[in-house]
Amino acid sequence: MDKASHSNVLRAAAVLAPIQDEVMERGSVAASRERCVSLHGLNPERVGRPGVLTAVEIQDHREPIADLLSLSQGEVQRLFELLAEQDYVVMLTDPQGVALGFRSTELVLDACSNAGVLPGSIWSEEMQGTNGIALCIREQRALSVVMQDHFASSLASVSCTVAPVFGAGGQFAAALNVTTLRASDRATQAVVRQVVIASARRIENLYFDRRNVGQTILRVSRHGDFCDAAVESRVALDSSGRVLDATPLAQRILLPAGAPLIGRPLSDVCGMDQWQKAFDGRDLVLQLASGQHFFRVEQPRRQLQAVSAPEKLDRTFDISQPAVEEIIGDDPAVGEAVSMARRLMAHQVPVFVHGETGTGKSALARALHVDAGGRPDKFVGINCAAISAELIESELFGYRPGAFTGASRHGSRGRLLEANGGTLFLDEIGDMPFGLQTRLLQVLSDGEFTPVGATRPVQVRFALIAASLHDVAQLVREGRFREDLYFRLAGATVRLPALRRRDDLEQLIERAVIGASQRVGRRAPLLTVAAMKALLAHGWPGNLRELHHAMRFAVAMDSDGKIDLADLPPPLGQRGALRDGSPTGRRAAIEAALQRCGWNVSEAAISLGVSRATLHRRIRDLGIARPG
Repeated sequence: MDKASHSNVLRAAAVLAPIQDEVMERGSVAASRERCVSLHGLNPERVGRPGVLTAVEIQDHREPIADLLSLSQGEVQRLFELLAEQDYVVMLTDPQGVALGFRSTELVLDACSNAGVLPGSIWSEEMQGTNGIALCIREQRALSVVMQDHFASSLASVSCTVAPVFGAGGQFAAALNVTTLRASDRATQAVVRQVVIASARRIENLYFDRRNVGQTILRVSRHGDFCDAAVESRVALDSSGRVLDATPLAQRILLPAGAPLIGRPLSDVCGMDQWQKAFDGRDLVLQLASGQHFFRVEQPRRQLQAVSAPEKLDRTFDISQPAVEEIIGDDPAVGEAVSMARRLMAHQVPVFVHGETGTGKSALARALHVDAGGRPDKFVGINCAAISAELIESELFGYRPGAFTGASRHGSRGRLLEANGGTLFLDEIGDMPFGLQTRLLQVLSDGEFTPVGATRPVQVRFALIAASLHDVAQLVREGRFREDLYFRLAGATVRLPALRRRDDLEQLIERAVIGASQRVGRRAPLLTVAAMKALLAHGWPGNLRELHHAMRFAVAMDSDGKIDLADLPPPLGQRGALRDGSPTGRRAAIEAALQRCGWNVSEAAISLGVSRATLHRRIRDLGIARPG
């Protein structure tokens, strides 16, 4: 492009997208526009919609930051709920600008799709011109690109605010972006930017803690209460006090001159006599060149981190379900199995999950659906053991109005059609009637089925995840499960180990305490040695679900910042009697729990490690009545 043409295009861009602030004209946006013309050869009126990756390509981008994406889900959801009423979309991108984490209402998503704001979309300056994600990645700082700041005229109605998330050694790991199609201005986005920065900081610190499990962590805060990770930074130390890792904010606070902090002994910042107070368990206040800051040392596996406000939970899912990071934990075998399942899902290969009750089969299925780019409303689950053999066919395949006596006059779409374009999760598939297995196999083979009472087939396409606590191979040998359907599923089997067989049980217990504390917005209490020994010795027949309930009970009972034996559901062994004992033993365990909890069924269910619905059913079946 010659000099005259270059000037003409740049001038046209300025007319189509005038910069809203004269200061910005000399800064990032002006420099980006210059690159759009001189380096990328773009024209503001000819910039197309961003490219969107396939499911397989998305999975390739997810894998390098899989831990970060998993840890960020709660904060991304919280940020979305905070801004959803203002029609914001929330995205978490990788360092290449690919939108991986994505939250939006269906109404806003329809509008944003016209601008290319979609899961898997690629936001590079080379292709899309000036945009917030690309600028954040380039400059590695929080910023806003407001409406006509964008180079492309097609993005002139869009405003986005972005903040970076840094990983190991201060390397750029992800960009947290919020986008709206509503008319906005720089003042509004400046306020939004502070909210996004806070969320990015929480994610960054969670990611730091995960990477440095087992290390001594120095927490740095502007406030002495250490109640919000958004105003904190982190330093990881080895046993000699040498810095192993640090967040960029900690680097700026401790060594503002810019000298690298990683690799230095902490005594380079100030004398070790000062730091010794923190290592002795006391909070430390230091007046540094960067101002006054508070310091707290977290010893590995002894004291748990502070937590931020509780996350709002998706009401469509069981509150007792463990998060996917709890399922994986620090067990390499589980991590490898989950990684394999993610790749299989990306290639539309059915996945079979085997594990005891409470090991997290349902939570893993939902996580695999989200990882594959699925929308939350397109995850459809059905428990084959919870529906009678007479009803499960119409529940799955749907029916036309008047198809049978008692049918709804409006008919039913059925779960297969509800899952079309998403994921169908068949829990306890080993309990599916044999004849229905034949129909399911036909759907998997042909991609179509005929609803009950219909004459024409309908086509469907969905990812399938099946799960069972039974040995399905044994069911095949007994003639209770179709061999061809089993082989269709068994080649992609993920086995979730029982909690009592896991090598990382202690870490899972600690994380369960953190999770229980998050639900009530509390700082996580300490576990005494006696309490930890009791928890490690327990058989955990209910696995992660039982652990989750037990820690919620313990956190509720804690009154002094420490969980001791007296705070645990008394005794843990009673839950075994509830599940495995005689009717007399189960009745005694339930009555004892109800009396202990003042006949509050919800609290009694938590102490027994079962759901409220299960306890109500056991009370009814055993004829238990409240005295008086």
